[in-house]
Amino acid sequence: MFDGLIEGSIASAICGVTKESDVTEIRMRAGKPLVVQTLSGRFAVKHSGIFYIVSQADIDKVIAKASNFSVYAVGDEMKRGYIPFGKYRIGIAGEGVMDDGKFLSVKNVSSLVIRVPHQVYSAAERVSGEVVNKPLSTLVISPPGAGKTTMLRELARLTSKKFNTVVLDERYELAAFASGKPALDVGDADVVSGVPKSVAYETSVRALNPDVVVTDEVFSVGEIEAILDLLRTGVKVFASVHGESVSSLENNSRFAGLVRAFEYAVVLSKSHKIGEVVEERRL
Repeated sequence: MFDGLIEGSIASAICGVTKESDVTEIRMRAGKPLVVQTLSGRFAVKHSGIFYIVSQADIDKVIAKASNFSVYAVGDEMKRGYIPFGKYRIGIAGEGVMDDGKFLSVKNVSSLVIRVPHQVYSAAERVSGEVVNKPLSTLVISPPGAGKTTMLRELARLTSKKFNTVVLDERYELAAFASGKPALDVGDADVVSGVPKSVAYETSVRALNPDVVVTDEVFSVGEIEAILDLLRTGVKVFASVHGESVSSLENNSRFAGLVRAFEYAVVLSKSHKIGEVVEERRL
């Protein structure tokens, strides 16, 4: 199940209550009920009529599989709070290891959040005619889990049919680059994975000559400044940011300049269904 990442009793418990194709997220907390998010809702999993309680051994098995039985091999990613495994991204929570004020690693992992991406080829259908044929720099705004990464992935795939497109996938969510190729369909785009955006923006422009850059979630001031520099070169950018509306970002001192620099904004919501477009605006 899930490409071998979830096996044994947990796999049986999940399969007993939902289809694998419907699962979008799995939450495993040691000593707590197994929780699954599907396309239709969030619920604790019952097995044989009782809640399935996640054990530390369950968590350790997933980490071992995801790291190919070498936690040291994924140490850099773990410091950033996740482990990539094929098309999946596994968020981790545990005890931080510090040395002289420097964050070194995570130990005693007691909680996992497994994000299960879905390839939705219709995700950008409503906005693609507006922003793809003659690309407009587009900011996708949404709360967590509302489908902004799914939309960006589809915009990358569509844009790459006509334009040189580079996907900057710092957290392995957009393309899920693994074993030398993307595990998810981003078309004919060039993919740069696992590189901090503030570094990748500059190197991609110099080396890959893109018409369009597609990047995952923007948060830090450094990332915002890097995007602004990229836009000033004439490259079009598709990016995402957490938010509820365009106006909420316009009134935020960190993001106001970013909104002004983009040409188009799309706001997603999950109030009725994941990926629902609730606002579109030329900026």
